[in-house]
Amino acid sequence: MELKYTKALLPGMFFDYDCVIIPGFGGFVCNERPAWYDEENEEMVPPSRDVLFNPNLTHNDGLLSQEIIRTTGVTYSKAMALAEEEASFIASKLKAGNTVEIPGVGRLYSGEDGVNRFTPDAELVRTLSSFGHSRIPLAKLAADPVVETGPTTPAPSNTETPVIPFRRKLVRAAAMLSFPLAIGAILGGTYLATDNNNSGIMLSFFPEPEAIISTFSPSEGTELDDLIVGEEGEVNDLNIVYVDPAPESTNEPEPTPEPTPTPPPAPQINFLIVGGAFSIEENAQTLANELKKEGYEPSFHYQSHNNLHLVVLGEFEEEERARKAMAKARKNGRTASWLKRL
Repeated sequence: MELKYTKALLPGMFFDYDCVIIPGFGGFVCNERPAWYDEENEEMVPPSRDVLFNPNLTHNDGLLSQEIIRTTGVTYSKAMALAEEEASFIASKLKAGNTVEIPGVGRLYSGEDGVNRFTPDAELVRTLSSFGHSRIPLAKLAADPVVETGPTTPAPSNTETPVIPFRRKLVRAAAMLSFPLAIGAILGGTYLATDNNNSGIMLSFFPEPEAIISTFSPSEGTELDDLIVGEEGEVNDLNIVYVDPAPESTNEPEPTPEPTPTPPPAPQINFLIVGGAFSIEENAQTLANELKKEGYEPSFHYQSHNNLHLVVLGEFEEEERARKAMAKARKNGRTASWLKRL
């Protein structure tokens, strides 16, 4: 028997779907992998995808049957029969110890423990985001050692201090002493004057008391009787101004509004436990109803690049918790569940 439909249709299906299942045999799961640096080989690895084979994905998601219907035009039941027939043929060859080669997909073989294993083809792991690039040699650059130099101490400058002769110092001291004497003589001469009797007297900078003339004049409407005359003839005009005290502020301080509590950030979902992937939404809803009866809280995730409706058993942030939950789900009968990294 020849694997007519499996060999012809499977390679093209990986361009549209991340999960391709052969009903009754197993499923192929693709996980995108970003570009990374291989330090051991000093190479830059372009974006690719990891293709894994899961022998527990045996349920019929309808994808392979739809491809057979699209290419041959047979009925759905006939397409299902053709897919199951080729799946049985592959299982029998692997059980006999033979290797099944699917061009463009990879090689299937049976391990020593009796579990079917898969080695992907080199072209299958390529993605469009790699733009056809293969591994790029990229050796690390050797950095030049940095030599630290200590702080440099500036050399002392040899500046000579000029020596002033003693005779020049003596002349400068005499000039400094003669200057205040000359100023005193000039100022003293200005205070000497001659009065009407031609007698020399020392004048003061301050005028005599009788030389001060008062310029006070009472304002209109003020009688002289109301003025207070002091003992020494001084006139005191007392104007008393009463100032009202500033009113006390009765404004109470405005209450400080309490800060609005910030809601905690939503947890980031990094891993999904997928119970099934369907191109028909009704089939996904049917599986979700079954999971609800079993106590799960399923959710739906739609993949626009391959038009698949994923039925998710759980969403997790950490890979360790996700794997424990997947093992528990498989133990409870959901053997077709698989882990998807976002």
